[in-house]
Amino acid sequence: MPYIKINERTKFKNIIDSLVAIISEDTVNNYTKGEYFGFYVNRAARRFLNDPTYTDPSFNSNFFNESSKKTLVNAADKAAAMLNRTDPISAAGDLNYSITAPLWGILGEDKGVTDAHYGLRAYLTGIILKIRDNIETVNTGSQRDATLAFRRHLIIKGVLDDVLSETYRRKTAFYEDEKKMENRDIWRAGELVIIAEEEAE
Repeated sequence: MPYIKINERTKFKNIIDSLVAIISEDTVNNYTKGEYFGFYVNRAARRFLNDPTYTDPSFNSNFFNESSKKTLVNAADKAAAMLNRTDPISAAGDLNYSITAPLWGILGEDKGVTDAHYGLRAYLTGIILKIRDNIETVNTGSQRDATLAFRRHLIIKGVLDDVLSETYRRKTAFYEDEKKMENRDIWRAGELVIIAEEEAE
């Protein structure tokens, strides 16, 4: 649930503002925007999981601008540090918010950010799916540590699914409805719609 209480959102404000600012810079192309976002989510999720590989390069991070990379690292590490690792269920809302808020910002909710077109939306969805599908339980330490890691793993997977579902429901479905009105439906009366109705007459 990205809709955490208002008074609990303040702690993430600087993180979200810094992420949206660097990801949405005019000089950053759409592929890099996605990779910046993917690096942030991947690092925060793996750090929350206590995966020792959380510092490994991901999403072409070896080629990132050093200043931008530093901002992404700081944001991911701060976000992960704010999550309750000993009670993953209680951390789920914060984890969701810390991913959904910057995602919606770069999709065009933040003032001054152009609404994302379908290609970027699909790319960002693919990035979240890649992270979700590659997260694994880290079985190190005691049985208690392994159990907590397993529980965090399940929370991360569930949260990433919810981020995608709510983003589609709130942001992409509306976008698709607008495009349907603008460009017409795909099929009508048993025929593919490939020319404007006024041209067909």
